[in-house]
This record gives sequence, structure tokens and C-alpha cells, in this order.
Amino acid sequence: MSIIRKLHRPPLSAGTLAIATAAAFFAPPRTAAHRAPAAAAALDTAIARMGGRETLSRIERVRFETMTLWQRMTFETRPTDLIIAYELHSDLRNYPLVAWRNTRRFVNGPELQEMTDIVQKDAGIRRFPPKPDGTASPWTPINVAYIDERKEVFAFAPERLLLAARGASDLRALPDTTIAGQSHARLNATIDGFPTTIFLRRNDGFLAMARYRAAQPNDFGLAPWGEMETEMWYSRWTKFPVAGTPGVAYPTQWDVRRVGRMYKRLVLLSANFDANAPADSFAISDSLKTAFASGPSSKPMWDLPMDSAKLLEPRLARLGNPGQAQAAVKLGNSWLFLEGASVPQRSESDVRWLESADPGSTIAGLLVTAPNTGRGGAAWFTDKKLPIYVTPGAASAMSTTLGNWMQPNSVAKVVSRPQWLRVGGDSVWVEPIDLPDFPGALVAYVPSLRWAYSGLAATPLYFDMVVARIRERGWAVDRIGSVRSLIQPIPARTASR
Repeated sequence: MSIIRKLHRPPLSAGTLAIATAAAFFAPPRTAAHRAPAAAAALDTAIARMGGRETLSRIERVRFETMTLWQRMTFETRPTDLIIAYELHSDLRNYPLVAWRNTRRFVNGPELQEMTDIVQKDAGIRRFPPKPDGTASPWTPINVAYIDERKEVFAFAPERLLLAARGASDLRALPDTTIAGQSHARLNATIDGFPTTIFLRRNDGFLAMARYRAAQPNDFGLAPWGEMETEMWYSRWTKFPVAGTPGVAYPTQWDVRRVGRMYKRLVLLSANFDANAPADSFAISDSLKTAFASGPSSKPMWDLPMDSAKLLEPRLARLGNPGQAQAAVKLGNSWLFLEGASVPQRSESDVRWLESADPGSTIAGLLVTAPNTGRGGAAWFTDKKLPIYVTPGAASAMSTTLGNWMQPNSVAKVVSRPQWLRVGGDSVWVEPIDLPDFPGALVAYVPSLRWAYSGLAATPLYFDMVVARIRERGWAVDRIGSVRSLIQPIPARTASR
């Protein structure tokens, strides 16, 4: 059966922290009959710590002002996590309407770039601020991935998470565990379709973390990881007013971990649990709903039309817009794919297009030169028994990705030393190169094309370092390729003899 049609439910991983079951602390009830009452009692304590069931039930309209620190999911061991972007949010929610209005502001040079998203249960739209001439920007549909995000954001808001777990028909207690030396109760419950394990601290009764497995099949950055383990950590608790109640205790820091790595941190700057959030704040016209349902927004972000794919020349192919899709180089009569697509379905589309554009050619395999990338499309190559060559810096990420797509995680061949790869009657030289923040990348040299390639050579700094390596090695190179451009002339002073 093709990997594209396989049900990818991989085995649970060992977790993202050193969490070991503590026999001394496991909950006394052992029988199924006692598991639900034990879980309910632990949840009742956690709900009481937040302010009580009545207080949490009254929270229907909320406005959060938050700062998101987006972090790179690196598989390296380093003393600090790498932050890649900062984002301010004005996050307005109407829970009964299942509606979300999120105004996002990104740091973009000396100014903030702003956009506003409105996301309902089955449609989403976006608008940018007025144009410089004062002309209003139109609302346009956004991708279905934001519908998925809204569902996840609402499901794991702590005030809703605890109440949903308390009412879940499948609620049960698991043996306690220890985290950082502290005993935690563990409960299982299905939260809005997500089978979830909830961790509650035994010492103070507060919610600590929720863990679940789910795919994000429509999102560019997350689809490659397949069905992944996700953790939501809650900390920095403080108290906020809620009209008619003693108030709510609420976590002001949420740390999101995916595939065992930090993904983002949300810091709550302010919260209004009695926010004015009328229905028209979330309005989406019928015409926009129709446009959302019938247009490209209803498809995954990676499901781009193949009209941007092209043979740049007989031996170089770009299979989508630069930076959004994989490329390929032809060696002999075989195409070696570069970096890989996000999901197996996209690899299938790319291969079919290339076979049509170059009849009679074959597929040699996949070469990944950039570290720390999730490339779910690699699962297509393993399913077809085609080789995958990866840089040392991508070995852990590739192993995780293949495992999540139910493929053997040991099939990727790590290129840890300089070597020739024989492909299609031709050869490509590959060797590791350390780049700032990306140790363990690869650079490839194809003598028959007078061409070198490194996926990360898309930025000026890394491009210069690849040029320096070419000069150091004395390679006969006229052009350099990267994920942004497959054909970039090498500076004349370093052009080979």
C-alpha cells in the first residue's frame, strides 16, 4: 500500500522530558470503576484552584494581549533555544460563537507589519491595514490551516480544557508520574477530538501540562512532521477579575512543544475576561464564505498548483515557487531530488510532473543538505525503496519525521564525511559544511554541470561561505544553487579555471 494511503498512527515517543513513572506516587485506585472518580477528584481540585466551576463557566468572551516568541525546532544540543521571530497579538474570542479575531503585529524593520484574521468554525478571512493612500484593504479568505489552529487554541485554553475534561465520557486516571522531582496526577480524556493526557501538580493542584498527538496536515511548517506529539505547558499563574465572581487564576505563559522541541512561547501581557466581543466583530460575509469553501484556501498550504514548476534547463528543475517546494538535478538519466517536499502527497505530484516533463528519465533519490528540517515527503522515497542522503545536522529530524509517517527511521543515509555519490551514471561530490546556527549542513558539487548546491546558500552570509568553500577546494564551478535560486552566478573573482 502506498505511504500516501497509509494510516499514520506511529507509536508513542518517549516524551520530551525525562518523565519517569513514580511507583511511590501512583494513584491508589487500580480498577476501572475507580479511575473516573479519582480523575474527577483531581480535576475538581484544579478547577477550584483556578476559581471554581461557576467562574470558569462564565468565561465566554475574552481579550488577550500576548507576545509570541517563535522558536526554531532545532534538534541540536545548545544552551539556549533559538528565537526566530517576535509577534504581538490582540486575541479576541467568543467561545459560544466559536469565533476568533486575532490581530497580529510582526516586527518588520523599524515598523510593525499588521494583519487581522477572523476565524469561525468553518471559514476564515484576513485583512491588512489601509494602503498608504488611505484605500481600505479588502478581506480575503485565508487557508484552512487557520481553522485547525483555532480549534487547537480554543480546546487547550486552560479554562476550557479543565471543564471539557471534567465532562468527558472517557475520563480516567493513570498512574501518577514525577516531573522535575514533583508528583503529578495524570488523566486521560478526549478534548474536542484530541485524545489528551493532562498533568496536574499534586503539591498545589494546578494544571501543569497537556499532551496529545495530532497532525497539522494543512500547515506548511507542521504538515511535514506527520502525526506528532504536542505539549502545552502552563506557568506564571496570576489572578484576573471576572465580573460577579472572586476572579480567575490564569497562567500567563504557555510553552508549546512539538516533536520534542520548543515551538513557541506565548506570554500573556494582559487579559480581560469580561471583554466586549459582539457578534459583528467576527462577521464573515456569505460571499467570502463561498470563496473560502470553493477556492485554494480550502486546500492545504502545500497543495500548490504545478503551473510554477519548470525545467530551468535540461538538468535543473524547480518544482514550485522558490522556497516553497523541492528542486531536482539530473545526473545521467536520473533525477536527484533536493531538500524534499513537505508531505508524501507533494512528492508524488512533483515526481509525476517531472516524469511528464522529461519522458524516459528515472528518479534516483533524495538529498537533504539543510539541518533541522521536517521533510515528510521523504516518506514517499522510502516507500518506493529509493535512497535518502541527509546531512548530519538533519539526521535526528529525519528520523523523527520518518517515524511519524510510519516509515523505518533508519533508512536515511547520513553523509558524515566527504564522498562521491554515484547517481545515474554520473557523480556528485558531497561534504559537510558548518554554517552559523546550522552546523552539519552539506554542500554538493556536480563537476559535469560546473555547479554547486547548498540549500542554505539562499542568504548572503551563507552564500559567501559556500563560495569560500568552493574557492578553497578549487572546484570548477560557475553557478551555485539554493532553495531560493537554483542558478546564481558565482562572483567572477572566484570563478573556476
